[in-house]
Amino acid sequence: MSPNTCSHLHRVANKLRIDTQSFHTIMHSMKSRLPASSSPRVSRSEQMGTQPIGKLLLQFSLPGVIAMLVNATYNIVDTIFVGGLGHEAIAALTVVFPIQMIIVAVGSGTGIGASSLISRRLGAGFKGEANQVVGQTLGISLILGFCVALLGWGFGKPLLRVMGASDLIINDSFAYLSIIASGAVFTFTNMTGNNLVRAEGNPILPMISMISGAVINIGLDPVFIYTLGLGVRGAAIATVLAQVIVSIIILTYLYRGKTEFKVKLRHYVPKFKEWGEIYRVGGPHMLMSLVGSVSMAFVIRVASPFGENVVAAYGILFRVFQFGFLPCIGIATGALPLIGYNYGARNYLRVRGTVRRTLLVSTAITTGVALIALIFPRAVVSVFNRDPEFLPLAAHAMRIAFIGFPFVGAQIAFGNFFQGTGKGLPSAIIGMSRQLLLLVPAVYIFARLFGQEGLWFAIPLSDILAFVFAAVWVMIAMYKMGIGLWGKCKVPQKATG
Repeated sequence: MSPNTCSHLHRVANKLRIDTQSFHTIMHSMKSRLPASSSPRVSRSEQMGTQPIGKLLLQFSLPGVIAMLVNATYNIVDTIFVGGLGHEAIAALTVVFPIQMIIVAVGSGTGIGASSLISRRLGAGFKGEANQVVGQTLGISLILGFCVALLGWGFGKPLLRVMGASDLIINDSFAYLSIIASGAVFTFTNMTGNNLVRAEGNPILPMISMISGAVINIGLDPVFIYTLGLGVRGAAIATVLAQVIVSIIILTYLYRGKTEFKVKLRHYVPKFKEWGEIYRVGGPHMLMSLVGSVSMAFVIRVASPFGENVVAAYGILFRVFQFGFLPCIGIATGALPLIGYNYGARNYLRVRGTVRRTLLVSTAITTGVALIALIFPRAVVSVFNRDPEFLPLAAHAMRIAFIGFPFVGAQIAFGNFFQGTGKGLPSAIIGMSRQLLLLVPAVYIFARLFGQEGLWFAIPLSDILAFVFAAVWVMIAMYKMGIGLWGKCKVPQKATG
């Protein structure tokens, strides 16, 4: 090779080296200027299978817990305002309470069934089928609302009579019930809509909507009850108006396309196969809650011969129970999509991690509420009513009724495990074991044997026995999955978060 050729090749090589360095420099500069959003984005639903469980449970449950606490506070404040009218007014609302819980049971069952189904379909990658469930659920909510309105106006008064409403409180009870039934369509829309939004990985909006509704309700209560002089009827009107505003918030979010759902008009056409899938999980939960409502109605019926004071005392117990119960529901609701998604993805270790954390936190909450009720019962009751004849009776009832309340949080967590894994029937049986199989016969037998005292002691007995039953069933079910609740795992060890 000639010297000239060698010199030419050397110059070409140097030029290529310089151009290559320039190319890498330019590419590095361009890459550093790219926005962070250009990297692959992990969807909200996919995060349920990858992010640490503790972080996810806090993220998903905290908004629900806050919302439920606000809701529980609203129920207490609502009763306080009504209690200013006398303990008879509290008794009037207490008689209606089981019917309200039936409405909640139907809405909650529909929403939880839809949430579980959507979470499992998103976990399996079937987004089109998830859209179908959204449309069906909103359609069901509309139908249910109109049915409850018709039934409330047509059969409300006879039903209240059957439940033990006396002549002294029947008019106030029916006035409250008829208005609540008229606005049931908004109640169903709120409950199912919040579950739909939460199922695709957004727990913030349900919190905002629930807090908004509770704050509005609390603000309107004194206006309608006292300023406008509507009494018990005013409390019902305030509740319905708050539900209307919450419905607007939820529906606006769903229809503005800010979710992962892309719901078309065809998705609203009734598909009874989809209804069956929704209620395969939600139906047993609904049945469980309905049994709870019927049990509550039975207890009030048994208590009514002892007088309005005893009925009102039970009403206060129910409200305080809710203050400890509802936050646990918030935690369980936040855990539900996590359990469903990871069960659908067959990541059983993450299922166990979620259940364990839900169990511990829920038990801590119910134990804390129980201690307050057991140590300061008179102070708690006096918030609602300070009648010198009523206060000692209600305080004594509270001291007895809350003995078994620390075990209630665990029952919720155990039932939530079965709901999230698509096994609604075991969850329903666990709930019915406390309400129907234990509480109802205990109240009936104890009331006959021990009179008024038996009404109070029946509650902690059913709580403790139901806990033992649920704990054994869940441990057996998890052992069959190869994960156990606390012991060693048979499945491959993956990061549980």
